[in-house]
Amino acid sequence: MTRVVSEPEVTLALIPSQGSVGLKQQRILVIGQRNGGTATSGQLVSDIQNDNSWDSLFGADSQIAGMCRNVRKVNTETSLDAISLSDNGSGVAAAGQVSFTGTSTAAGVIAVSIGSESDFTFEIPVAEGATDASLATLLADAVNASTSAPFDAAASTADVDLTAVNAGTVGNSFAIKIEGQVDGITVASTAFTGGSIDPDFTTLFDVIEDRRYQTIIWPYFDDIETIKDFLDSRFNVQDNVLDGVAHVGVDDTFANLLALGNANNSQSIVINGDELISRDKLKGGSIVEIPYAKSAQIGGIDALRLTDGALISRYVIGRGSKDRFGGIALASLPYFNTPLPFLPLMDVQDGFTRQEVENLQDAGVSTIGNNRTNTDVLMGEMLTTYKTDAASNEDITWKFLNYVRTSSNIREYFFNNLKARFAQTRLTEGSLIPGYDMANKAVIEAYVGSLYQELANVVLVQDGEAALQFFKENLTVELDLSTGSVFISMVTPIVTQLRAILGTIRIEFTTEG
Repeated sequence: MTRVVSEPEVTLALIPSQGSVGLKQQRILVIGQRNGGTATSGQLVSDIQNDNSWDSLFGADSQIAGMCRNVRKVNTETSLDAISLSDNGSGVAAAGQVSFTGTSTAAGVIAVSIGSESDFTFEIPVAEGATDASLATLLADAVNASTSAPFDAAASTADVDLTAVNAGTVGNSFAIKIEGQVDGITVASTAFTGGSIDPDFTTLFDVIEDRRYQTIIWPYFDDIETIKDFLDSRFNVQDNVLDGVAHVGVDDTFANLLALGNANNSQSIVINGDELISRDKLKGGSIVEIPYAKSAQIGGIDALRLTDGALISRYVIGRGSKDRFGGIALASLPYFNTPLPFLPLMDVQDGFTRQEVENLQDAGVSTIGNNRTNTDVLMGEMLTTYKTDAASNEDITWKFLNYVRTSSNIREYFFNNLKARFAQTRLTEGSLIPGYDMANKAVIEAYVGSLYQELANVVLVQDGEAALQFFKENLTVELDLSTGSVFISMVTPIVTQLRAILGTIRIEFTTEG
C-alpha cells in the first residue's frame, strides 16, 4: 500500500456537552390489594402503560386495578409502578346493604351509586307494580355484571347484600348513594362496615431498594404510620435523593380528621380529607368516590405537573403560557383551583364549612370541593401534615406541598449538577492550571452561583440582583484537602404561592377636593 504523506498528525477527541443536568424522571407508585391476576403478591411491577393491563395483572375488580385506572384517567405520561398484595388470610371484607320496601304504584328510575358515583352508578328501571324483591334482584344483577366493581352483590328477598372484593379496612370507606323516588317504593341503605385486618407490610418496601418515587398512592388510611416511616427515612439521605410524598384519602367526620391531622407531623404525607355523610340517601364521603380513587387522581395530577414536557393545560387555570407544560417550574405553582374533572360534584348541602376547612388546614389536612358555581370539583390548598420541627417549634418550611416540591427540586438540582460537574476533579487551594480538571474555592462558589441563577430562571428561587446578592452573601465554601472534602452552606430564598390578597376600598361621594 502506498504511504500517503499527511502531516501534521491530528487527533481530536469528542467529549460530552457540559450543560446542566436535570431532575430524575418522575415515578408514581401505587400500593393495594389484588384479586387474582398474573402478578405475584409483593412483586414490583414496573412501567404500567395506559392499556388496561392492570386488569390482567391484578384482577379487574381489585383495589389496585382501580387505583391504576384512576391515575391513568388524569395522567397517561408519568411512569407508573405498582406493588400488589394478597388479602391477609385472617382479613374480613367490609359489607353494606341496600334495602327495598313496598310495591311501586308508578313507573320510574332509581339510581344507586356504590363506591363511585362516576363509575358505579346503577340505574334500576322500575315498572308499575314492581315488587321490592324484584328490584333487589335487578340491582344485584347490575352490580355483578360490572367486571371492575370492587364489591359483589347478592339479593336476599328485598335486600341486596354488598361485600367488598378485598378483605381489610379499605372497603369500610365505600359510599352508598340513592337518587330518584318512585311511588310505593322506599329505598334505604346500611353503610359499609366490618372490614378488618389489612395485609402484612413488614417486607413491603424491600423490593424498591434505591428506586425513587416522588408520588405514592397509599390506600390504608388506618395505617398512615407505615408509609410515613418509609418516606421519612428517605428524606435527606446521604449521597442520594430519594424523598417523595404519599397521598392518602380519608373520608371521616370533621372531628376525626382534625384529630388525624394533629396526630401526624411529616413533610411526606398529604391527607386528602372529605366529609363523611350519614343520612337516608347517602352513606359515605360528600364526594361519592372511593378515597383511594380520589387520591389516585390528585396524586396523578401532582406527578403530571412535575413531568417534563407533559401537557397540563387541562389542570392549570393561570395565565402563564409556560405553565401549560409540566416540569421543574411547576413545583412553585399553587395547587388550589386545580380542576378535578373526573370527580362527581358534592351535593350543595354537603362539605365542610369555611371555618372547618381553615381548622383542618391548620392540622395539615387538605380538602377538595365544588367551585362557587357548583359546576366543577377543585383542589383546595394542598398541605402536608408537617407543623413543627424536631424541637416542637412551629415551622412552616414544609407545611405546603408546593414548599416540599420546590425544596426537593432545588436540592435535587444542586445534587445532580454538583455530581456531574465535579465527577473527576482535583481540589486545590491554589491557582488552576489550564488543561487540567481542577477546582478551588472560587470555582465552586461561581458554579454554585450559576446553578442558583438557573433555578431562578425556572421560578423556584427568587430572581434579580438583590436576590442573587443575598444568595452570594450567605454562601460559604470551605475546603479540607486532607480528606478531599468541600463543605458548602447556602441559603436559598424560594418562590412561594400567592395565597391571599388583602386590601381596602374607601367609598366616596364626590370627586372634588
